[in-house]
Formats: sequence, structure tokens, C-alpha cells
Amino acid sequence: MSAAAEGLAERRVPTGVPGLDRMLGGGLIEGRPYLVTGGTGSGKSLLALTFLLEGLRRGEEVLLVAVDEPPSEIMENVRSFGWDLSAVKTLDANPGTRAIKRSAAVQEIRTMTDLKSMRDLSQEQKRASDLEDISIQSIQLKLRQQMSGLPFRRVVVDSVTSIRRFAVKASQDPQAERTEIQSLLRFLSESNVTSLITATPGNPADLTPEEILTRGEILLTRKWVGDRSVRQMKIVRMRGSSHDPERRPFVITEQGIVI
Repeated sequence: MSAAAEGLAERRVPTGVPGLDRMLGGGLIEGRPYLVTGGTGSGKSLLALTFLLEGLRRGEEVLLVAVDEPPSEIMENVRSFGWDLSAVKTLDANPGTRAIKRSAAVQEIRTMTDLKSMRDLSQEQKRASDLEDISIQSIQLKLRQQMSGLPFRRVVVDSVTSIRRFAVKASQDPQAERTEIQSLLRFLSESNVTSLITATPGNPADLTPEEILTRGEILLTRKWVGDRSVRQMKIVRMRGSSHDPERRPFVITEQGIVI
């Protein structure tokens, strides 16, 4: 590896959570995709949004591929934190506002609207009947088109689990959709952006494309002890970087995630 490449590999990207950055040895390595796994309510989407907000604070272009929730609900969910996410560019692929299914003419990018800020999308309040269908391939094609024109530094896909669920339901071909997801994640890996891919843990015996193609994994857990919710964070793996392997408790406060 050249000296220049080594220098690039050591550049760190702060997550917006100082305690997590310490666990990561200074932050995420720039230009790599990472997996954030956790069950419902564990805080993985909040961590992903914190990551994007930190990018905005640093004057970076950031992108959210919104699948689990429409942008209007995302903005409402973080209102209590006082966060302004209106400048986040969003590719809205939420099944509540769009029908996600396989398209024969995947080259027709017109099946998706151009990327818009979260503010613009939340104001539109479009219904599914007003919009055309999209596919995993359409998402990737639109990402290729938009990322060639905008210098995105951070990208979040929330979540790949939902992409897989709705895509398989539409196509009835799990292997084909697995291949498409692999292609999407490989594109992100080769695009020199730092990306977080959220997912719900699946069968430990089944190795998923996101586990193969991401460079590290952050696991968030939540359990109830009596009437108290206990959350923990663990760095499951992190290629090319030393890290804290211990489970660390964290809380969600008015300031966001605190470890």
C-alpha cells in the first residue's frame, strides 16, 4: 500500500457520539460501509441520524435512503432533541409513500423523483397513488446518478432489512433480490463515502450480503430489567482498526445517545 493510501486509511470520521468514537479508536475509517444492527427500539435509526447530523455540522453533504419511515415521521421523531435535519438529502423509498417492487425497465430512472431535502419531502405529503413504483435496481441507479453530481461524504440506508422484505415480497425470487442487494452494497463500498447500513439481526446461521460487504458492525441491544430499559452497544467487528470489544451501556437523553 502506498503512503497516500495508508494516510487515507487512517482518516477517521466522527459518528457524533463521542463515547462510540472512543470505542472505535477515534471514529469510523473514512470511505467504508458499516453495519448497525439491533432490534426494534434499540436506537439504531437514532444512531444513524446522529451520524448524518454530525456531517451537517461539519459542512458535509449527507444522504439518507429512507425505507423504514417517511421523512415527515423521521423529523417528528427527533423533534424532542431540537435537531434540524431539514438539510439532509433524502431518497424516499418508504413503502408507505411508494410501492417498492421489481421493475422490468430498470434503466428508467424516471420511476423515482430526484433527491430532495428532508424539508421538501415532508412538506409534499404525497400518497402512494401519486407516485410510481421503484425497485432495488432503481435505488442503485438513482444513487449512481445523484452521487456523481453531489460530493456526498456520508450515506445512511435505513434499513436494508426492509428493502429485502418488500423486494422479496414483490419479486418472489429471494436469490435475485440477494444479488441486487449485494450489488447495491458493493456500489456503496466502492463509492468512497462513509456509510451506515441499518439492519435487524436475522438467523445467525445465514450470512447476509451486508455482513459480507460491510467493514464493521455495531450491535445495539435493549432489554427490560423490571420496569427499566437497559441499552448496550458493542463493536462486533471492525476491519483494519483496533477497537473496544466490550459491551458498553448507553442512554438516550435530550441530547441524543450518550455512552
